[in-house]
Amino acid sequence: MEDQEDCDIDAVELQLQVSPEDENCETSAQEPSTNEAAKEESLRKSQRVRKFTEKGQALHDEKVNKFQTHFKACYDEWKSAAKQAKKALENPVSVTLHDHIAHVQYASLEVKQTYDKLRSYVTPDGDTRRRVDTCDAVSQKLIKLAEDWLVESGSVKDVAKGSLRWSEAGSVFISAASQKSKSARSTYSSSSRLSVKKQEAAAELAATEAALKVMEEMDRERNELENLEAENRQRLAIQEAENAEKLKALEQKRRELERLETIKKMNAAKARLKVYEEEINSDEEISDLLHDNVKQRKAAPKPGSLPEPLLTPSKPTVKLHQFSALPQTTRCQLPNNATQEDSTTALARALAESINISRLPVPEPAVFNGDPLKYKDWKMSFQTLIDRKNIPVNEKIYYLRKYVGGPARRAVESYFLLGTDEAYYAAWDTLEERYGGSFVIAKAFRDKLNSWPKIGTKDSSELREFSDFLRGCEAAMLQIKNLDVLNDCSENQKILSKLPDWLTARWNRKVIEIEEQHGSFPTFSNFVDFITREAKIACNPVTSLHALKGSDLEKVKPTKTRSIGTKVLASAAEEKPNIQKCVFCDRLYHSIHTCRQFMDKSIMERVKFVQTKGLCFGCLNPGHHSKKCGKRSVCDTCKGKHPTCLHEERDKQIRKNKEGIKDTKENKQSKEIPCETISHRVVQNNSSNLTSTISPVWLSTTNNPEHEILVYALLDSQSDTTFILQEKADGLDADKKHVQLKLSTLSTRDSVIQSERLSGLQVRGFYSSKRILLPVTYTREFIPANLNHISTPKTARAWPHLEHLAEEIAPPIECDVGLLIGYNCSQALLPREVVSGKDNEPFAQRTDLGWTIVGGADPCVDYGDAMGSSHRIIIKEVTPKLSSDQLPNEVHYICRTQVKEIITPPDVIKVLESDFSERKVKESHFSQEDRRFLSIMEEGVRITADGHCELPLPFKEDRPYLANNKSCAEHRLQCLKKRLERDKQYCNDYTTFMNETIERGDAKRVPLEELDKSSTWYIPHHGVYHPQKPGKIRVVFDCSAKFKGVSLNDHLLTGPELTNTLIGVLCRFRKGPVAVMCDIERMFHQFRVRDEDQDYLRFLWWDNGDFHLSPSVYRMRVHLFGAASSPACANFGLKYIAAQGRGQFSEATIRFIERNFYVDDGLISFHSEEEAIRLVHEAKKLCSTGKLRLHKFVSNSPQVLESLPKEDCVETVRNQDLALGEQLIERALGVKWSVASDHFQFRVVVSERPFSRRGVLSTVASIYDPLGFVAPFVLLGKQILQQMCRDKSDWDTPLSNELQSRWESWLTDLKDLAHVKIDRCYLPADFQEVQRYELHHFSDASVAGYGVCTYLRAVSRSGRIHCSLVIAKSRVAPTKVTTVPRLELSAAVVAVRISDMLKGELELENVQEFFWTDSQVVLGYINNEARRFHVFVANRIQRIKESTKPTQWKYVASEDNPADHASRGLKSKELIASNWFSGPSFLWEDSLPTGEIKVGDLDTDDPEVRKVLVHHTLTTENSLAERFSKFSSWTKLVKAIARLIRFVKELKGSIKRTNKATSLEERQEAEHVVIAIEQGLVFSKEIKELHSKKELITKDRASRLYRLNPFLDHKGILRVGGRLEHATLHPNVKHPFILPKTSHITKLLIDHYHQKVKHQGRGMTTNELRSNGIWILGCSQAVSSFIYNCVKCRKFRRQTEEQKMANLPSERMETTPPFTYCGIDCFGPFYIKEGRRELKRYGLLFTCLCSRAVHIELLDDLSTDAFLNSLRAFIALRGNVRQLQSDQGTNFVGARREFLEAVKEMDQECLKQLGCEFVMNPPSASHMGGAWERQIRTIRSVLNSILDQSSRTLESSSLRTYLYEVMAIVNSRPITTQLLNDPTGPQPLTPNLLLTMKSSIILPPPGDFVKEDLYLRKRWRRVQYLANEFWQRWKKEYLLSLQQRQKWHKTNRNAKVNDIVIIQDDTTQRNDWKLAKVTAVYPSQDGCIRKVQLLISDSTLDNHGRKLSKPVHLVRPIHKTVTLLEAD
Repeated sequence: MEDQEDCDIDAVELQLQVSPEDENCETSAQEPSTNEAAKEESLRKSQRVRKFTEKGQALHDEKVNKFQTHFKACYDEWKSAAKQAKKALENPVSVTLHDHIAHVQYASLEVKQTYDKLRSYVTPDGDTRRRVDTCDAVSQKLIKLAEDWLVESGSVKDVAKGSLRWSEAGSVFISAASQKSKSARSTYSSSSRLSVKKQEAAAELAATEAALKVMEEMDRERNELENLEAENRQRLAIQEAENAEKLKALEQKRRELERLETIKKMNAAKARLKVYEEEINSDEEISDLLHDNVKQRKAAPKPGSLPEPLLTPSKPTVKLHQFSALPQTTRCQLPNNATQEDSTTALARALAESINISRLPVPEPAVFNGDPLKYKDWKMSFQTLIDRKNIPVNEKIYYLRKYVGGPARRAVESYFLLGTDEAYYAAWDTLEERYGGSFVIAKAFRDKLNSWPKIGTKDSSELREFSDFLRGCEAAMLQIKNLDVLNDCSENQKILSKLPDWLTARWNRKVIEIEEQHGSFPTFSNFVDFITREAKIACNPVTSLHALKGSDLEKVKPTKTRSIGTKVLASAAEEKPNIQKCVFCDRLYHSIHTCRQFMDKSIMERVKFVQTKGLCFGCLNPGHHSKKCGKRSVCDTCKGKHPTCLHEERDKQIRKNKEGIKDTKENKQSKEIPCETISHRVVQNNSSNLTSTISPVWLSTTNNPEHEILVYALLDSQSDTTFILQEKADGLDADKKHVQLKLSTLSTRDSVIQSERLSGLQVRGFYSSKRILLPVTYTREFIPANLNHISTPKTARAWPHLEHLAEEIAPPIECDVGLLIGYNCSQALLPREVVSGKDNEPFAQRTDLGWTIVGGADPCVDYGDAMGSSHRIIIKEVTPKLSSDQLPNEVHYICRTQVKEIITPPDVIKVLESDFSERKVKESHFSQEDRRFLSIMEEGVRITADGHCELPLPFKEDRPYLANNKSCAEHRLQCLKKRLERDKQYCNDYTTFMNETIERGDAKRVPLEELDKSSTWYIPHHGVYHPQKPGKIRVVFDCSAKFKGVSLNDHLLTGPELTNTLIGVLCRFRKGPVAVMCDIERMFHQFRVRDEDQDYLRFLWWDNGDFHLSPSVYRMRVHLFGAASSPACANFGLKYIAAQGRGQFSEATIRFIERNFYVDDGLISFHSEEEAIRLVHEAKKLCSTGKLRLHKFVSNSPQVLESLPKEDCVETVRNQDLALGEQLIERALGVKWSVASDHFQFRVVVSERPFSRRGVLSTVASIYDPLGFVAPFVLLGKQILQQMCRDKSDWDTPLSNELQSRWESWLTDLKDLAHVKIDRCYLPADFQEVQRYELHHFSDASVAGYGVCTYLRAVSRSGRIHCSLVIAKSRVAPTKVTTVPRLELSAAVVAVRISDMLKGELELENVQEFFWTDSQVVLGYINNEARRFHVFVANRIQRIKESTKPTQWKYVASEDNPADHASRGLKSKELIASNWFSGPSFLWEDSLPTGEIKVGDLDTDDPEVRKVLVHHTLTTENSLAERFSKFSSWTKLVKAIARLIRFVKELKGSIKRTNKATSLEERQEAEHVVIAIEQGLVFSKEIKELHSKKELITKDRASRLYRLNPFLDHKGILRVGGRLEHATLHPNVKHPFILPKTSHITKLLIDHYHQKVKHQGRGMTTNELRSNGIWILGCSQAVSSFIYNCVKCRKFRRQTEEQKMANLPSERMETTPPFTYCGIDCFGPFYIKEGRRELKRYGLLFTCLCSRAVHIELLDDLSTDAFLNSLRAFIALRGNVRQLQSDQGTNFVGARREFLEAVKEMDQECLKQLGCEFVMNPPSASHMGGAWERQIRTIRSVLNSILDQSSRTLESSSLRTYLYEVMAIVNSRPITTQLLNDPTGPQPLTPNLLLTMKSSIILPPPGDFVKEDLYLRKRWRRVQYLANEFWQRWKKEYLLSLQQRQKWHKTNRNAKVNDIVIIQDDTTQRNDWKLAKVTAVYPSQDGCIRKVQLLISDSTLDNHGRKLSKPVHLVRPIHKTVTLLEAD
């Protein structure tokens, strides 16, 4: 039809008939000449031939198709507008004609602009050009005719018909059918209206002339703006050209260098160069193409920015379209006749467009990390988004640095420092060379292709991924010639190895077909097409195997597993069921790690399978290789980084050989282990249904066979050893021997445990007398067995083939599994008889111990071995002389099991408890070995002739015999030789040390004649450097080296702890102002060894350190570094030398040697320098008597140092002058001491450690603070470590976000510890003589920890006071929750311990001690004398009272307690500024606080006080009336009382005993009795008065009975007298019984008669009471109250619950962009026609909660997919939505679920940008969505009126159009009613004012504007003003109108949990409403409950009494519930 409509343009122009005045227009519309056409055609063509890549060509074709489609749509729209304009010209009306011509003009501009865009990409064909020319010509003609009509208002109809009657115009205006009848149409004359039209034209002309002047001024300003922009573009073009020339010059230079370089290379290099040049050319073309596209997109006007054209009387200057050779940048200009409304419209569109653009994410290139496959794409995006921008080079370098990472960044990092153009382009050259070359990219493609893992047989997703990569390779082949090699058949074979076998077979058939057709092997492109098609088939979402079987795994329910616990494992980790699939056997429930079939293969077969499947060798998962594996498995056997199933023993042995720890053959042969034990334990599925070979036996011994014990015995055919429980062994008289067993399990490895070996045991069966002798048996604390696996008679009866054995099997017995018999006792395991059944049924076997059943009640199902595990334990008996280090490393693991570490390691314990590691003062007792050591030392010590002290080696036994281990020493010496040869510095230091040792005589060469002595031992040696003394080596002799499982240290006594305590030495070091520190030179080597013991200290060394010689044998003559006995020997020798000097030297000197040395470091302080000088010299002389030399003296006194020779001073002191204040830092027993300033300080070097548990432990432990100076700060680090232990974090798991922030803050404060300075001396130097010392101990505790600090308070004789911190301790609170009083008590105990320690260490006399605590509870405990406490408190109070008196304990306020810092922790800066170092202020005062805090009696409710139970019996009588309250029914009460009365009469003998039912008379009597008793309780006063006076006295008018004239009947019952005495009524009615209003009997009667009237109202119930003779005081109120609480009445008549109307949510009151907060709902259905089918369609309403605007989308159905599609369309139009609110429709609920699932899979950054959430109102709460529910009614009313105009069923597009029109109408409604009727008021506020910024009324521009405001940069002012105007009016007019509540004004009772309600259901009768219980409430912000969670349960039961349905939880608003019973 298009060809028929768009006829030849030649015919159009020849048949064009116009008036004479239109000749110019006619001439301009004629056909151009042939030359002009040729010129036009040449201009249309591009002057440059471009060659696109395949990707570029696809992009180009896509854009061409897009513009062609758009051009056709614009042309069709123009045709429709032209037809309507033609009709308007035939029947002209000024208003409608104006609109139609404006539409034609707008559509014509759209056609021409679209054509310009199309021409920028492709040369249009002839038909397209003709259409454009026709559009231009016809549009001009229509405009001309309209203008003429406005001027003349003549008979335009004929002119229009004549002027527009040509073939092309006919094709535009009429159809083929209508052309035949157009001559028959009648004309219309407008002469009758001529005068009217002239008047209208004149008025319109005047208006347009006024507007024309304004538009001319605007045109002039716009032309100036265009000139400025043109100049700017020209300047930018020049700059860009200059840059291009520079780039071109650099490019030419680079190419010249490359050309010179490549000449020298081979022909292959020339080929690569050619590929590079082709690649560069293609990149330039693509870049140029994209660059041109960007320019064109920027230059082309957007359709949304076109102005709305207006028809003006002035003659338009419309010309025919002229073609240009190149696309030009055109600017959209307003027509000269445009008014200010056009500008407003344009600004509104600009605002809308800016809003849409602002919602788009900012494009930016990705970060390039060095992947050549991503280089081209990254380069293109970088150049497009950044490089082509006109920005300085330094900014480009910044962006290049930002978007380059990894190896690519390191390659160009050096260029970033320069910041010049040359550096920038050089960086690009480097990147291009490294990653952009064709060879590099081709190699990357091929490497990835070769490393692709093999695709699984059923892995369709992997196949699709592989096809995608192949298509990428195919696309790259067009530009990278090196990839042409993929067409080779050999390469195809490599690729085929990646495919599954079935796919390879299919490709084979395809190859045969192609070869038969084309005679050649298929190309790579053919292969890619084949793989793509197969992947598409395999991934078909409907019919593929993957789709059909995709849900199988979801249908499989995991089986329940019950595992047997064992004490061997550290913990049992609970794991959720996880369905796994083994890649080896394709079975479920297990992975390849635990596959039994895989483990059955040899190691080579396993490795081959992993290679074939392309699995990772690190984790056995597909998709990557071990080099890139981030989750490597750890081998359970060797701890290597590989799976356990791939472990190979020979690898381990080879690794041992390389490490040089392989034992010699002699050593190997000497390892004899007595026995080996293996035990298995298996856990499988459904273990509770299994039985095993566990039988009851009688166990006894051969020594005492009569004494038997009954135990269960586990017959284990997989264990070669027999075990017995330790507790069972203790009850037997058997031969026992203590042994050590080496036990290796999955939780512990090579652990040596204590056990007993028993012999002489025997067993017999439960029913047998035959005894079986057991082999050697070992004891264990636990035997892993399950009592559920024991065979019972019930097990036998469950199977027909075993039923006859039920009597032969022992019944269940209450005893333990105390015996495990292995196959080393084969007689016990031998089956004598076997009874089997069918396949998969259990079998029975009879042994000498009885019958057992093996198997399970369920058939054996193959669960894939997934849930089974086998624990194999290797146990070896070890002799007592062998330790764990001597045992061979022989451990086997059958199954890999992961056990999470939950036990706190010793290192953590050490850190957390490091402050409490000091020995107790009273722990000075010696063991027997210690006494033997002292005895040996005292007997063997002597002073040699040369003055040395000689001490024997303290052997455990006299001179033990040791095997000759020279071979072991030689092996170690060879290893040492290799290191010495490798490290020259180490060699020189080592050789020097050994030569000096030999020269000093500490070692001697063994004479040749003594080499073959029998009792000798050779000690290996190695060197270690001191960490704080670089370059100083110390040779350590390894006395722990074992040979045949024995070492020298095993035979040496370690001796008692003779070393002084470190804290004691440091505390005494702080006493005096003059401090001295020294060291004993080579302390161990100064003590000789007896000659007879020296052969135990032999070693090998080369003479003079010459490695080429054979090593010689030496022996040490001194005690060694490395011997276990050396520390004790050295300390004994030091004290022995000091004791020998008693009498020759002063006691102070001797005491200094004995008490102030910690090993070889001596620390002491003095009160004067003279005393120090004297004692130092005496100490040197005393030590020299034993050849001990004191050296390395350090002192803060220069006089002391000057009195010593310089060689005796420390080296750092010799070169410094302390008097000048030079800094000298020395270590005083590890504590840093600043000698000159005389204070302690901390210098912690924070090393780089991981933020994990391991790193935290290492850092916290590195702070050395033995005196606790910074204990509050260290406590914070301990708390972090403890929290990680609580969280059960692994060692290398990163810290959580919370802990990481705390840890980083702690590390920052750690550096500030350098500012902490503590005076070394307790007292300042100028402090006078001390009168008294006081020790003040402060303790405190908190939930975080507890701590203690002790201060020394000194008072001088002049009254001066000084306080110093002595010691402090802090500890974190236990992980187990402990009360604060207990922690306070624990802190008090620590204070007492510190007091005991300081008493013995400080050596101060008459020290008064005070203990301070802020816990009055602790003070109460200490001062208590009467109460008894629980064990925890009692023990600690006893410990406190052992060392202190209650009077010493004082109370201190928490704010004055410095120990509060130790219990809570402080940062370093806070610690410095606190009172921590100086103590509380009251200690500095002259007198201590005297006000004592009175400690009251302990609270009896204190949980720590032990309760004393006292039994007291109290008897109370319950009256009959009190028992009435136990009845809930009047009838039951009467029956019970009637029977009671009958029983009493029977006891009295008045009547005979009978079991008949109570009679009516008995019940009436019972009623009278009950009423009489109740009246006696309530009206006792009145009854008593009536008994005495027969009537109430007149004065007692206040009585409740006064007006009733009461009297007592003959039974003594109080009745109403009243006035009805003579009425013919029943006596009970005339004189009813009187009852009170509030008694229980009254309630029972009201309930009784209320039920009789079937729960009617108050009146009927009252009448029924009185008609039955009951008169209740205040009856109406009592009955009303009862009916109000009646459950059934509530169920029948109570209204639904209400609550005060809630406040408006914030979403409705925020000034946010439209549709930021939306409410959604569906309405419909609407019926439409689609062909012959009638379908349903629905509307989806989006309501803006803020602006009340609506948006409607059409839904095909109410499914989730339809809703999500409409939601996406809505977001695309209106922008992102922050929140969606809706009811709980099924489609919305499903959409919310899918949305949440999609959110989980989304990138978190994208999620933050999206920011949308679903909020669901409770079900059946339509009033909560009233904001959008009301809009549906409005929409329906508008839509019904529109649909009434349609006489037939609509189609889908028409319905969508109607819905959009409804949306426009509803959005035009006013949202406020203010000033609607005021003609002078402002325009009504409507949602459209914000959405479109349009209105039907033309508003003048607000504010005062100047000429500059019309420029582009200031148009935002008007737009912003309009937006602000809307929101200001919205707040004033609309928002304030929402203030009042229309209903629900009262606050009612809130629903509570456990309320019983019924749920309103409009679809059922009220009696059928569901009963429910409130299980949860949801309070609103105002505290009111408007939504509750209900539990609904159906009471219907099945035949077995079980509920048919499960309880259901629902959420409902309270408006849908009726409360029956309140919980309160």
